[in-house]
Amino acid sequence: MCGLDCWGLTRLVREEMTGQLLPEFGGVVDRRRMTKLAPDVKDGLSPSEPKDGAIAFAYRGRLCIHVGIIVKADGRLWVLETDEKTGVTISSIRRFESRFVRVEFYD
Repeated sequence: MCGLDCWGLTRLVREEMTGQLLPEFGGVVDRRRMTKLAPDVKDGLSPSEPKDGAIAFAYRGRLCIHVGIIVKADGRLWVLETDEKTGVTISSIRRFESRFVRVEFYD
C-alpha cells in the first residue's frame, strides 16, 4: 500500500470490504481539498456509530484534515489510517478521536 494517502487507503480498503466504489479525486488530497471534498463523499453515506467499514472523518476546527476506516481485528474495532510520517497504522478509536477536535463516522 506504499504511496497511498489517507483517502487512497480508505478508498481501497472500503472497496475491498464492501465492494462500494468511493470517488477518486486524483493526486494527493491535502487538508483544504479534503475539507472541500468531504461533503461529496458523505453524500453517498449515512452518519453512523463506529462500526466495521465506517469512514472516520477527522477535523481540526472547520477543516477535515484526515480520514481513516474502521476495521475489526481480534474482536475489537480499530481505525486503519496512514500518513507521511508513520505510514500505515492501526489505532484505537479512542486514541484516534483524542488527536482531533471532532471525528464523524459515516457508513
